[in-house]
Amino acid sequence: MDINPEHYFVLNDGRIIKSLEELTLFLKDMDHKTFTYHVNDQKNDFSNWIRYVFKAKKLADKISSYQYKERRLIIAAIKQFLSELKILVINAGSSSLKFQLLELTTRDILIKGIIDAINLDRCTLKIYDNGEERTKNVVVKNHEEAMQLLIQTLLEDDIIGDISEIRAVGHRVVHGGEEYKDAIRIDATVLEKLKELSSLAPLHNPANVSCIIAAQKVIPAPQVAVFDTAFHATIQKEKYLYGLPYEYYENYKIRKYGFHGSSHKYITGLMKEYYALKKKKKANIIICHLGNGSSITAIKDWKSFNTTMGFTPADGLVMGTRSGSLDPAIGLHLSQLIKMDYEDFGRMINKRSGLLGICGYSDMRDLHRNEKDPKIKLAMDIFADRAVHFIGAYIAELNGVDGIVFTAGIGENAFYIRKKILENFVYLGLKLDEKKNAASEFIITRKDSKIEAFVVATNEEIQIATEVKKLLKL
Repeated sequence: MDINPEHYFVLNDGRIIKSLEELTLFLKDMDHKTFTYHVNDQKNDFSNWIRYVFKAKKLADKISSYQYKERRLIIAAIKQFLSELKILVINAGSSSLKFQLLELTTRDILIKGIIDAINLDRCTLKIYDNGEERTKNVVVKNHEEAMQLLIQTLLEDDIIGDISEIRAVGHRVVHGGEEYKDAIRIDATVLEKLKELSSLAPLHNPANVSCIIAAQKVIPAPQVAVFDTAFHATIQKEKYLYGLPYEYYENYKIRKYGFHGSSHKYITGLMKEYYALKKKKKANIIICHLGNGSSITAIKDWKSFNTTMGFTPADGLVMGTRSGSLDPAIGLHLSQLIKMDYEDFGRMINKRSGLLGICGYSDMRDLHRNEKDPKIKLAMDIFADRAVHFIGAYIAELNGVDGIVFTAGIGENAFYIRKKILENFVYLGLKLDEKKNAASEFIITRKDSKIEAFVVATNEEIQIATEVKKLLKL
């Protein structure tokens, strides 16, 4: 951490300390007289130097009470501070900005939150801290102002002392098309390509691009794009092509892309570790990412083999407000029957359908509380039915399955939905343990079950930050 010469620390004997790294070396061999000149009952020069020059308030507070005999603790605290790898993960929507600042050495979440309803009168900043939520009304007109507010919040809350502590920014970008199969450092060329890809994801990519440009203006650190679609680049052509004239793929890239890639990749990595402990190098698994947005992915050889979301995230399962798979002629029929246009149809299948469209609720917790209502029960049954349909199809495609994993909001918490789904696979020898399932334990099947079922918490932000670290060699 470089500083200007006027901020160098001058010891009472005239020696000069130019950095925190040098301070640890000086402290190691510092004599008692020199140390107590700078650290005594009236002052702590080292703590003050760290506080005011490096803006590291937490580190300054930590070492402020240490005495000469505790120099090793001061050295350890400074070394820990210097080894921290802080990566900011950004997930931008058209009118929102979700964020997490992660310290990747310890995998600590330093802060997370959302700036919601950007450019609206009801715009808020929400911070989630140890299970508690802090909300305040803010005036934010665009993503650039949202990024400025975020940095201001990090500084005012003493999450960081200086913006230079952020080593990199990882942006969740929904669509990478066929061009981007891995995370990539963002430069002018990449940014222009992302703008071109906005035609494939008009609801998502423009917001991602807007936030990247805003972040580049306020954060000097490298910026990296991590794509939702990238993990599914291993899906074979016979699975990602639609039964449309081939020139529509050649000319317009109409094909299945798949989404929720960071979540599926994160879970795949954890399950690979689990099966390695069981001395099993290969396993066929099916990951059910069930939340307001839901997708199921078949994993073979630890790669994406097939997935339910297609050209857009509206395909596949019935979701909170998305329809899932539809007969394409429905759009044509509605355009004739009630003059529904392109934009109205898009809003319907993305915002007004799914659980919300069927029963009036989109949150599975609300459905569960009111499941005696026939229409609500029907919505829950439809949700489970579509999951069963795709799991069954993927078991056939994989030629058998070793494990079924549930993750995301519904997958991790809704034991009653897991039961609805898994009871359809008893014929394959799957035996659910009711108590383990109710407690959402890691393994929710009995020991004599031929197929294991798991509940695993996802962490897309950790996955994004990990890919940023790997790409930048941090």
